[in-house]
Amino acid sequence: MKSKSHNFDAARGALNKGVNLVEASAGTGKTYAIAMLVLRAVVELGVPLEKILIVTFTKAATEELRSRIRARRVDGYDFLRGALHKPDPTLERWAVNVEDKERALRRLKLAIWDVDCAAIFTIHGFCQRMLLDQALESGQLFDVELLAEVDLVHSEVADDFWRNRIYNLDPMPCSIVLRQFANPQQLLASVQ
Repeated sequence: MKSKSHNFDAARGALNKGVNLVEASAGTGKTYAIAMLVLRAVVELGVPLEKILIVTFTKAATEELRSRIRARRVDGYDFLRGALHKPDPTLERWAVNVEDKERALRRLKLAIWDVDCAAIFTIHGFCQRMLLDQALESGQLFDVELLAEVDLVHSEVADDFWRNRIYNLDPMPCSIVLRQFANPQQLLASVQ
């Protein structure tokens, strides 16, 4: 049994508040579609730019998204006021369905002014931001930092433990520990 597939239409497809996922392979136009969806969310749903969260994988992708979303807002604004003479077909298809052009222009103008309010992050960047923004609620320190590679931190903790606990032992308990673990790295390996 074959399932029906539908082409995704960023200009006219169903647009709902809440969580939306855009997932596709490389080179399929995700960035283009996301920029259009942000434009539509701002205009059609009245969602303020600072209430939209976009999470992607790389820093390069976040910069590309930021640039494309900014350009799409300006193009939408210019097209609705008659100042963009050669819009792309997606923008034209979208604009045909805009019922209240004055309201759309106001919302787009505000979104253009709020140019840096778009929350576009890498997954790592978003987690870092939440840890900082919600430090009190999460019981975390204000200067917490997420690390991609934690081996160095583990090694430092083992070294610190060794200096603070093993160096201070009396000779007999120290010799018992040293028979099992000759150095901090062996101790670390035993607990990993």
